[in-house]
Amino acid sequence: YQVGRYLGWYFSRSHRARIVIGKDTRRSSYMFEYALVAGLTASGADVYLLHVTTTPSVSYVVRSEEFDCGIMISASHNPYYDNGIKVINGKGQKLEANVENLIEQYIDGLTDSIPYATKDKIGSVNLSRYSYGSAKWTNVGKGEYYFYFVKARDGVSVRSSKVIMKGY
Repeated sequence: YQVGRYLGWYFSRSHRARIVIGKDTRRSSYMFEYALVAGLTASGADVYLLHVTTTPSVSYVVRSEEFDCGIMISASHNPYYDNGIKVINGKGQKLEANVENLIEQYIDGLTDSIPYATKDKIGSVNLSRYSYGSAKWTNVGKGEYYFYFVKARDGVSVRSSKVIMKGY
């Protein structure tokens, strides 16, 4: 919640921030997502949900759709019971260390409190246009998998587009 509060305030200082959130399939991802959404909208940011997705897709959406930042809820290759967040800047890269330090100072109570958004300044929650569709992995042998992403967007179907993912 506090990470969302700070990020929502930080990116909404000069305009209404737009922040996108993706998550992995861990059960705890839903708890993280709801807490982040509550903090972000309480600080005035509009939130766009990608739901279950990958970290590179959050990075792509942040860059291509000009979001202020993105948050991926994932602990990567750690055990299923662990989880965490990765914050991505507006360029689709890891958030700058100085902003991470500001977040930590806020969480540790070393900064002034930040105001809550009120009335029409409270943020909204939206589905990202990238959150529609379905995906599946298909084993094609020799340790390689095809990732099928089925989605219709702007009247163009990309059904059964193939991307080879190695190392998974």
